[in-house]
Amino acid sequence: MRNQIESVAQTLTGTPAFLYGTEKELNTLADDASFPCVMLYPMQPIVVSPQINGSVDNVFTLYLEFLFKTEFGQYTAENETYVQQALRLANEFMVKAAKYRDGDGRYFRIKAGEKAKCLPVYNKFDTNTTGVGLTITLNTMYYEFLG
Repeated sequence: MRNQIESVAQTLTGTPAFLYGTEKELNTLADDASFPCVMLYPMQPIVVSPQINGSVDNVFTLYLEFLFKTEFGQYTAENETYVQQALRLANEFMVKAAKYRDGDGRYFRIKAGEKAKCLPVYNKFDTNTTGVGLTITLNTMYYEFLG
């Protein structure tokens, strides 16, 4: 899953860097990262749901941050342009994730009407970053046991 999320992130406008890890790991990795950057936190519980057609749906809840490097001492109002740019990246991520293909078909399903939550993030990490945190639920396409 991490690889598919990274593949989607690499297609975003400006080709942001991609980091994966716990908050402490990301804080350390951010010291040497290029920005903008997409940070993926470890997966939350995965819902495994058997279907009547014999396949299995997997539902992943992800938390990603779309961050820009900012300067220390800037006021929140001065960072609003970064929040808007990060929000555009988060929206673009959702659109591209829904279209992402792996093999013969789409990899993810994002159900119409399903809401993702986006929250501004200010003055995060030792490098000082600003952007948005996105919590999204992605449904993988059907898994079928062919063995």
